[in-house]
Amino acid sequence: MGGDRGPTEIVKGGVDYARATGETVYLVGPREPVEAALRACGGSDAPVEVVPAADVIEFTDKINAIRSKRDSSIHVGTRLVRDGRAQGFVSAGHTGAVMFVSKVMYGVLEGVDRPALPAPLPRIGPGYTVLVDAGANVDCETEHLRQFAVMGMHYARRIFGVENPRVALLSIGEEDSKGNEMLRAVAPILRAANVNFVGNVEGNDLLTDKADVVVCDGFVGNVALKVGEGIAESIMHIIREESAKHLTRRIGAALMLPAFRSLKRKIDYAETGGVPLLGLKNISVVSHGRSSSKAITNALRVAREAQVGNMVGHMEMELRLLHQAERRLAL
Repeated sequence: MGGDRGPTEIVKGGVDYARATGETVYLVGPREPVEAALRACGGSDAPVEVVPAADVIEFTDKINAIRSKRDSSIHVGTRLVRDGRAQGFVSAGHTGAVMFVSKVMYGVLEGVDRPALPAPLPRIGPGYTVLVDAGANVDCETEHLRQFAVMGMHYARRIFGVENPRVALLSIGEEDSKGNEMLRAVAPILRAANVNFVGNVEGNDLLTDKADVVVCDGFVGNVALKVGEGIAESIMHIIREESAKHLTRRIGAALMLPAFRSLKRKIDYAETGGVPLLGLKNISVVSHGRSSSKAITNALRVAREAQVGNMVGHMEMELRLLHQAERRLAL
């Protein structure tokens, strides 16, 4: 039910995934609008099942409303995962609600206080820079940022194959003296932690290869992520607009079309689909609020890959080993 295009595009994405893989997809929400969306996309014969949920958490809902709507699509969906009926949960809805309800339903791994959202950012050169947290936690303390660093390091290693991910703090200058009080306090904590901490980076370093994991609170991370998305969309729009003005530009644009398509695939959030909340005992994947059916299909693939690759089990083991190593260092 979540997202700007729910339930129509959400249902279509679930149907497309179910048809492509043969796996069952549970469509959770009020029965009437979900079944109407199912008929509209011709998906009644697909391996999907409608699971009724009486309530819907709106983007304007506060924490008390989230707590009280125990039959919301987010509550019912995460309950299916908790009870073993489903292997992962995907939502393009209220990010804070997905995090809060998932944390309550699943619990968090040992050594984690708050789940965090990793956002893979395309960068100059190969690979991606993982920004964490990208919007799950607006107000953070130093210990939360330390945990984000550890979880982001694990994510970069497992998902992108970076053997020893370089971890940096997002600040307003590279010097240790720059940044607010919390950033200045967390830098020595990360240096003492069992992570490959390389210091501070600035906003213009996010799309370079200065670091593999960049740590910040969710407020800053979400603003940075949305600014980047806006710039990417603006550049693509300007290229299309300017290339249409003259014949020579249209010819040049036609010759560059493969490069433009490759660029679009790299910066399009629909290609990724969504990202898993890190630090939970089960899998919840958060998708963009503007998700299309393609984005939802890819988000379901992300959930499936996380389950098949035992992301939760590997992260649990790595967090335990890191915690043990830090305790030995402290002794």
